[in-house]
Amino acid sequence: MHTHSAPFCSQSSPSGPIGTGPHSSWHSTGPYGNGTSTGVGPTGTGTTGTAPIGTGHTKSTCSTPTPTQCTPCQGQRSNNWNNYGEEPFCGLTINDNPYTNTPNTCKVREYFFEITNTTIAPDGIPVQALLVNGQMPGPMIEANWGDIIVVHVTNQLTNNGTTIHWHGLRQYYTNDQDGVPSITQCPLAPGESHTYTFRADNYGTSWYHSHFSLQAWEGVMGPIVIHGPSSDSQYDEEQVIVLQDWAHVPVDEQYDAAQDVGKSPQNGPRTLDNGLINGMNVWAPNGSVISGERFTMSVKAGSTYRLRVINTAIQSTFKFSIDGHKMKVIAADFVPLEGYEADVISINEGQRYDVLVTFDQAPGNYWMRADNAQECAQLIQWNNIKGIISYEQASSGLPTSTAYNYSTAPGTGCADEPLASLTPYYKLDASAMDQNISETVTIAGNGGTPNVYKWSLSGTYFQAQYGDPTLWQIMKNGTVPTTTGRLAIEEPTLNEWVYLIIDTPIPFPHPIHLHGHDFYILAQGTGMFHEGIALNLKGPPRRDTAMMPWDPAAGLGGYLVLAWQADNPGAWLVHCHIGWHQSMGFALQVIEALSEIKKQDFDTCSMDEVCKAWHSYAPTSLYDSTMEDSGI
Repeated sequence: MHTHSAPFCSQSSPSGPIGTGPHSSWHSTGPYGNGTSTGVGPTGTGTTGTAPIGTGHTKSTCSTPTPTQCTPCQGQRSNNWNNYGEEPFCGLTINDNPYTNTPNTCKVREYFFEITNTTIAPDGIPVQALLVNGQMPGPMIEANWGDIIVVHVTNQLTNNGTTIHWHGLRQYYTNDQDGVPSITQCPLAPGESHTYTFRADNYGTSWYHSHFSLQAWEGVMGPIVIHGPSSDSQYDEEQVIVLQDWAHVPVDEQYDAAQDVGKSPQNGPRTLDNGLINGMNVWAPNGSVISGERFTMSVKAGSTYRLRVINTAIQSTFKFSIDGHKMKVIAADFVPLEGYEADVISINEGQRYDVLVTFDQAPGNYWMRADNAQECAQLIQWNNIKGIISYEQASSGLPTSTAYNYSTAPGTGCADEPLASLTPYYKLDASAMDQNISETVTIAGNGGTPNVYKWSLSGTYFQAQYGDPTLWQIMKNGTVPTTTGRLAIEEPTLNEWVYLIIDTPIPFPHPIHLHGHDFYILAQGTGMFHEGIALNLKGPPRRDTAMMPWDPAAGLGGYLVLAWQADNPGAWLVHCHIGWHQSMGFALQVIEALSEIKKQDFDTCSMDEVCKAWHSYAPTSLYDSTMEDSGI
C-alpha cells in the first residue's frame, strides 16, 4: 500500500574497507557455492567439487541451510582473493567467461541496514522520505568479485512493509535472496528483521533498492560496487555518481493521480520537480538559487577517474556529460565493453555506465551535467541538474564552462546508447530459441471504481499478492500461485534458451529489466516486431536493462527481442523500470526449471517467519484485496 507516517531517523555503519575482515563459512546452493569448484557453466562444463548442500531431496517442513567451510581460491589459478597484487580474483581475469566462473574468495562483507521514516531536504525543500541508515543515497555496498555479501535489514518504518532487491546481481542459485515481494518473499513487516546472504557473482556497478511499492523513489536505495577485472584499468581514482529525479510531494502521494483515468495534468503522467546528483542539488526553478547546494568533486590535474554512473530515477532519462572533457565508456550495467568515446551518454532508468575521464584541461571549475530528456518525462528543473568538477588548483567560484550539444530529434531523448557501441569485451553468441515469449504492451482503464490505468501484456496486467509469494508456494507444495495468471510463464527445462519478444503500438518508451540474468539484445527498434526483422545472435550486446524505443514524430512504439539461457532455477521478474508502470501492472514472471527449484537448499524457515510476521501485520484477506498496485 502507498502510505506515509511520522518522521523517524537513525544511523548505522557498514563494514570495513575492501581487503580487510574475516574469511568465513557460508551457505550457497549454486554449483560453485561450496568453495571447492571453479564454476559450472550453463552447459554443465567446468571442474566441480562436492555437490551443493541440500540437492536431491524434497522438504516436508521448513529448513535452515547448514553453512559449509569455504577454502579461499581452492582449485583455482591463484591463492590471491584480493582485488590487487599478482593474479587477483583467484587468478580469474576479464578473459574468463563471467557466467561460468566466479572466484571463491570466501570473504564476507557484512552490512546492517535500518529503514526509517524521516524528513530530508536534498535541494533545500523539506520532504518526507524513507531512508537506509538515515541517508540518501544509502550506504554503498562494496565487495570484490566472488565475495559473500551479508546484509541485515531491519524495518523501522512506522506503517510500511519493505524488501531490498540487489539490482542486476544474478543471484545464481540464490533466487530466495532476490528481495522481490510477492515473488521471492513476503514483505518485511514493521519491527521485523531479515538477513540476505548471496555471492557477488557479477562485477561492476549497480544499486540496491526497495522493491515494495514506490519506496525506491522515496529514498530506499544506494549504490553497489563489485570490484573485478576491467577492459581498461588505466585509471587513478574512482567515484560513484548516483542520478535520480526528485519530487517535493512524495511520489507515493502522487500515485493516485498518476493511475486515475481523467484529464491531464490533474491525472496521468507526473511532472516532478528536480534532479539530484549524489543526493544533492540546488532548487532554482526561475534561474535564481532559492536553496540547496551542489555536489562537488575535487580532481587532480592529469589524473584519470573511473566514474560509476547509476540512474536510479522513477521516470527520467539523463544526458550525462562533463563540460570540456571526453569520456571513454568501459562498461554497461555489469558487462565490460571494448570501449568507445563519448561527449554525452544517454542513461535510462535502472541502467549503469562506467566511464573513464582524464582531467587534462586547464585547471578550473567545470559543470557536470545530467539533463533530463523532457520528451520522455517532465521535470520542472530539467536542465539545471548539475554538479561541480573542481581541479585542486582552481579558485572557488561557479563554473562558466559550455555544455556539449546532443541530438534532440524526436525519439532520441530516451534512446539507449547505440547497440553498435555496446560491444562486450568478452563476446558470447546467443543460441537458437527453445521457448518464445511474445507480449504486446497496451494501456487502458480497468473499468473499476475508481477507474485506473493498467499497463497490460497481451491483455493481462500483472497483479500478485504480497502474502502469497511465488517461491514460497513452490517450496511448500511445488506449485505456482495462480494470482498472476498467464503472466507466470514456466520454462521447465534447465539450460534452454528463452526469447522474449516485447513490442507496443503505443508511442511511449519502456526500460525493460530482467532479474536473475543478463540478457542478449537480439533486436531493438521502432514499430511493431515482425518476422522479417533480422536477429543478431553473433556476439550481441548483453546487459540487464534495455530501452524499448519509440518514434513520437511518427506515432510509433517500439520492440525489443531479448534472449537468455534458463540456467538459474527460480522465479524471475521481468518488468518496466519506470516506477509508475511497474506498479500499474507492467510485469511478468518466468519460472525457470520448476522441478529443480524445490531441490534448492533455500532458507525456507526464514521465508516462513517473514510471511508469518507479514500475515500478522497485514492479513492477506484484507491487505492483498485492497492493494493499490501490482504487488512488486
